[in-house]
Amino acid sequence: MAAPTSPLADAFRLLQAGRAQEALAAAARIARKDPENARVHLVTGIALRMLGRMDEARVALEHATALDPKDAGAAFELGVLHAQRGDSRGALVQFERAAELKPGFVPAHFSAGLQRFNARDWAGAAASFEKVMALEPANVEALTNLGQALAEQGRGDEARATLDRALALQPRNAAARHALGWVLHKAGRAQDAIAHYREAAALDARNVEWHMDAARAHAELRQWDAAREAYERALALEPRHVPGLRAAGQLAAARGDFARAARLFSAAAMHASADEELPMFAAQSHLLLGHWREGWAGYARREHRRRFEAQQAARGTAYRLPALAELAGREATLVGEQGLGDVLFFLRFAPALAAAGARLSFAGEPRLHPLLARTGLFAALRTDFAPDDLSSLPLLTADLPLVAASSIDPYPPSLRIAPLPERLAAWRATLAAFGPPPWIGVTWRAGTPRDVLAQGLYKTIAIEDLFAALAPLEGTVVALQRAPSPDELATAGRALGRTVHDASRMNDDLEDALALVATLDRHIGVSNTNMHLAAAAGASADVLVPFPPEWRWGTQGDSAWFPGFRVHRQDRDGNWPIRGSDSPIQKTNWGV
Repeated sequence: MAAPTSPLADAFRLLQAGRAQEALAAAARIARKDPENARVHLVTGIALRMLGRMDEARVALEHATALDPKDAGAAFELGVLHAQRGDSRGALVQFERAAELKPGFVPAHFSAGLQRFNARDWAGAAASFEKVMALEPANVEALTNLGQALAEQGRGDEARATLDRALALQPRNAAARHALGWVLHKAGRAQDAIAHYREAAALDARNVEWHMDAARAHAELRQWDAAREAYERALALEPRHVPGLRAAGQLAAARGDFARAARLFSAAAMHASADEELPMFAAQSHLLLGHWREGWAGYARREHRRRFEAQQAARGTAYRLPALAELAGREATLVGEQGLGDVLFFLRFAPALAAAGARLSFAGEPRLHPLLARTGLFAALRTDFAPDDLSSLPLLTADLPLVAASSIDPYPPSLRIAPLPERLAAWRATLAAFGPPPWIGVTWRAGTPRDVLAQGLYKTIAIEDLFAALAPLEGTVVALQRAPSPDELATAGRALGRTVHDASRMNDDLEDALALVATLDRHIGVSNTNMHLAAAAGASADVLVPFPPEWRWGTQGDSAWFPGFRVHRQDRDGNWPIRGSDSPIQKTNWGV
């Protein structure tokens, strides 16, 4: 005959069986007879936590700890509650209090280790897991976490030895196997890591992150097909896994599969509304493919527009794009919210608004004002948009493609802006002093580096390779590069085999830049403001487009946005094809 049990013991057994509602009712019955019983409040707090009633659970558990301050179990359960509510600091305090009250309490040491690990306190985490190991030398889960904490401290040999010990105890432990792969990967041994990632996935194929890690390792080794397959396995398990969609999209873009990249980035953006970069990755992919409706719609989620929308909302005014037909007879202020080159590019859509009957003004960079005045498009030119001017409709320049979507020409030409005659004459004299024609202007870097803005359009060409490729060309070479360093000019001169003259001062005044690019016999370089000025002046250029290509220049042939420009695209393997005997591209494997 079984020994009789107490009502409190029965309540704990109900908790262990997952029957929280019944345990709560049992605790309530006991509390009516013994309201100051700390263990009863402990049962109540655990049951309420299991039922998701967190505020009530916290009250019950705090009451339990107040009634019995030396109860390690109550402190531990309060730590679990804090952890579930995302209060890492509160959880750690309670777990360490539980461990102090009961030094042999393994779950308390282990949970403290996890909190420190998640807080990136690697030394503290390792210390907690080592306490677990002192109490339970065969605790494989603690060994696994200890190994990773050691690796994060740069103690790779100890980490591998710890994980080898875990696998000796449990050879089929998938988490330990994956952790060993991760430690090897961190040590630069990606191929060795892949073998462990595969074995971990074979033991537990449902873990998305393990497939993700394998994909990253394959990509580092340029094993593109294997990387894609690993990403596909991860996404098959969790189709809405945003990091997986993002990484798979980046891989597709890196391999030139821009259609797939656009689909993946768009899917990721749908599931991660707070991610500010994904819509731009998607937009750039769609624009590169000529998917204008999807591309311009995605481009509307750029940072500049979101900031402007917030500013307008703070003033009680919603920012709304009108249909083209709505602009007849209205005043519209085109607000230049990006760099000089981008503003010039998007203003090519302004004539469609004027043709629809809009009266246009421009608000933006004053350096553009003299040039824009000569277009005859704008009734007024201002530095800033006046938010109190309710008579004029503000339109960000990069939104003009959306407004002009119903116009006849999907590829409107650049605004035409004639250089000032006196500036043309001055630059002809300067170039003649540099040397005989043909005069060749060169630029080798432009844009925002990706470590500053992930979706930034940064372009750069190795100086040595670029100028070595230009060496066979006759004539006088001048640097159009903004702020070139003396070392850069010296490197360029050595590679060219003759002097590279510094014309960088032209970047200080757009009138000078416009005149100089119109004067050159040949203009070679990466896409930058000077390319937009060349288009405005009716000149042409050789545009060097590093991979992956900026959307304005497309994936093949000439660019519909810049007719007459010769486009030279680097391929996905870093090579530059030769286009014609007079092409500036004379060699392959240029650094980017």
